[in-house]
Order: sequence, then structure tokens, then C-alpha cells
Amino acid sequence: MRICSRHMIVFAIVLMCGQTTIAQKPNFVITIADDHGVHHSSVYGASEIQTPNLQQMAKEGIRFDNAYVASPACAPSRAALFTGRMPYSNGIVGNHEFKLKPGVRSLLPVLIEQGYEVVFHGKVGHAGRKHFGQYVPEGVKILGGGGLQQTMTLDQVETFLESRPTDAPPLALFLGWTDTHTAWPPKEDARIAPEDVVIPPKIFDTPEARVEMSRYVEGAEDIDRRVGQTRELIAKHLDLNNTMLIYTSDHGMPWPFAKWSLYETGIRTPLIAVWPGKIKPSSTTDAMVSWIDLVPTMIDLSGGTSPEGIDGRSFAKVLMGETNQHRDAIYATHKGDNEKNVYPIRSVRVGKWKYIRNLNPEFAYTTHTDVWAKEVPRTEKHWAHAGRHWQSYLDAAKTDPEAAAFLHNYHSNPAEELYDIENDPFEKNNLATSSERTEQLAKLRNLIDSRMKEVGDDHSLSGPPQLLKDFPIPTPAG
Repeated sequence: MRICSRHMIVFAIVLMCGQTTIAQKPNFVITIADDHGVHHSSVYGASEIQTPNLQQMAKEGIRFDNAYVASPACAPSRAALFTGRMPYSNGIVGNHEFKLKPGVRSLLPVLIEQGYEVVFHGKVGHAGRKHFGQYVPEGVKILGGGGLQQTMTLDQVETFLESRPTDAPPLALFLGWTDTHTAWPPKEDARIAPEDVVIPPKIFDTPEARVEMSRYVEGAEDIDRRVGQTRELIAKHLDLNNTMLIYTSDHGMPWPFAKWSLYETGIRTPLIAVWPGKIKPSSTTDAMVSWIDLVPTMIDLSGGTSPEGIDGRSFAKVLMGETNQHRDAIYATHKGDNEKNVYPIRSVRVGKWKYIRNLNPEFAYTTHTDVWAKEVPRTEKHWAHAGRHWQSYLDAAKTDPEAAAFLHNYHSNPAEELYDIENDPFEKNNLATSSERTEQLAKLRNLIDSRMKEVGDDHSLSGPPQLLKDFPIPTPAG
């Protein structure tokens, strides 16, 4: 059969268009820090912390000022990321839980079906291969890591990228760094002097805390260096104009009133994205987004469709500067971390208002930090992960009423908390008992009531609780 030259040209154009569509699927390079608080980089206002590579990303792309995780603990936060479902929807609610609800599926196969090569390096999922068959499907390539391996390098990533053929499929590369997770770099390695660190509001200031904070800052700066090295590496092997880079963290820092809490310092996360020619440089957004939205956004940008029934939804239009709105409400859930942190909490943010419900205010709030700091005999593991600052708080509370008040506020909470985030970003002034805020309190209380019923919240605990009435806690009087 003879085909005229005009039809041949049309056919060739169709083929070329099809090839262009495949080629234009963007690469994704996502760096996930472990325990890097939103306030601990120069990008988010900490001028004493040197993070030039994150600053460069913000200069070249977009900074999100209201990005949140679903939970302030590793396992539920990462399960929410890769399923696009909130904890009670996917079944992984407490830390060190590993089993999804029947019928819940990972979103990563959707990317794989779109032709992507999905690659993990470092701590991307929680607890490594325990999540294989859960939210990490067989099609994901694992280059190395999965636990707290702070000595990991980019060598395996470089070898992998160098071996990829020129016609390799689009890449979704997830890198997980744990430098800001305990144990932090040794004291002698810290660039910043203890007297130059900033102790966050609500945390009692001691010399020991300043030493520990200098080590945490060193961890944040180490991750920033890794970001710079990553950018140099991918510039050699990927088309930067067709690659979106993302930086974020699974929750807040492992200090009081942060990780394991639903305060902003526990669940608000850094989120920076760069895509030359697509994302406007030096842009910022107040749009409220959640980690459950991240993979659906990647699926959307790749030309795919996320499955029905998930909680997450694409914020691609926010990335491209087409809108400054995404979610009207941000929910978060915390169950606990086995017996070390048995304290279920729920929260919602709407506009500038944040509501927190402590389901069992009769419980003593504890975490790894204070539990391990009190264990006898204390091993090097206890010191490494609890730090020595907690002992300094206990010692100070014997004579200092402010230290005693700090410990009292840490271990005990009211049933309800209400904060004006716009005017009180560190949530120091609880307005739940204010007669002027009854309307806001009732509105957000009803949202949590409805949400808990909707998701089948069972109020379950992660372990046996410690009751406040039996807990040795200093009083504000000293």
C-alpha cells in the first residue's frame, strides 16, 4: 500500500509528539531530612545557621510557609507521604507501626506505571525493609540505607547515575538524610559556638542545652552540604530544565515541644521546590499543603491520575504560581511511640487559628528524651539519643522556679489548646479559656469531633500510660 508523502509527514509528526510527551515527563529529586525543624535554616529565618544551599534553592524556586506533615513521628509521617492518606485512613498511626489497613495501597506504583524509575537512598521509608510490601513496592530500587546511617554518602547515587543509559526512563529519586536525628555530630565537630546558638522559645536555657543545640545545628548544616553535593551531582547526569528538586523534612526537631507534639514546631515542615522555567524564582506561598499531597502532585505533573479515595491532592497550581490557596484546613494526628511516648493528640488549623486536643490530659507527657535520660544505668545509647541537656533541666529545677515551671509545662497539658498562629507563632499563649474566643474554639472543636468520627478514630494508645498523679513532676514553686 502506497502512503503519500503528506501522510508520512503527519505520521512522523505524531510519532515525534508522542516521543516528546514521554521525554517531557520531569525527573524528581526529593531530599527528605529526618527531624529538621522548620525554623532551623537561614531560609526560614535562622540567620545563625549557615544553610547556603537551601538558601540558593529558595532563591531559584518557591518556599512554602505553611507546609505540614500528617504526624510528628517517623513511621506515620512517611506512611502518609507514600499512601496519600492520613494515619487513620492508612492504618499506620503510631511510631514503629508497620501494617497498612487492608486495601490501602502505595502511590509509588502509579509513578512506576507512568514509566518512572523510582529509587530510594538513605532513610526514605521508616525502618528500612519492614515497609517493603506495605508502602514500598518491589519495583522501587534501593541503593542503600534505610536506618540511622549518618555516615552515608552519595557514592552509590553517583555510581547509579553514571550507569544510566542516555535513553533512561524519567527518574524519581528520594534521598533520606538523618544528620538532624539523634545522635548528633560530636561536640568538637560543631562549627557554631554554644554561646551563639538560639534556644527556641518554651525551652529552658542551660549551658548543656546550648552545647547540644550546637551539635543539632551542625547536623542541619551537614544536611545543607549534602543538598549542595546532590545538586552538583545531578547537574552532571540529569537535564536540570526538566528536573524538579524538592527539600523537606518528616517532622520537627527532637527537642521539647517539637517532635512528638502537634505544635507548629512538631508538624510544620520546610518545603522548597525548584524547577527552572516552570517555578518562579524567589517566590513564596502561604498556601496550606500537607505531605499527603506531595506524591499526588508528582503524579499530576507526570501526566498521571491519582487513585480515588485518597486524602491527598495535587498542589501543582501552587507550584506554578497559578494560585496561593490549597487547603482550608490542616489536620494532624499523634498516637505515641510505644511505651516511651503514650500521649494521643489531635489538631486542626484553619486560617490563623490552631486547635489542639489532648485526649488524655490525665497522662504524663513523656518522650525518648526524658525517659532515656532517667534510665539507670545509662548506656552510651541513652546519652546519645536523650542528650545531656535533660539532666541539666532536672538539676536546675531543684533551685530554679523557671526550670521547674518548664518541666511542669512539658509533662502536663490541658484538654484543649487554642492558638492565634499569626500573632503567636510559637504557641505560648493558650486562648482556650478566653471568653473572647469561644466562637473559634467551638468551631474547631466541632471540626475535630467530626473528623474523629469520620476516620473511625479509636483513641487507641501506643503502650501503657504514666498517670500524672503518680508521676514525679516538679511544681512551678520549685
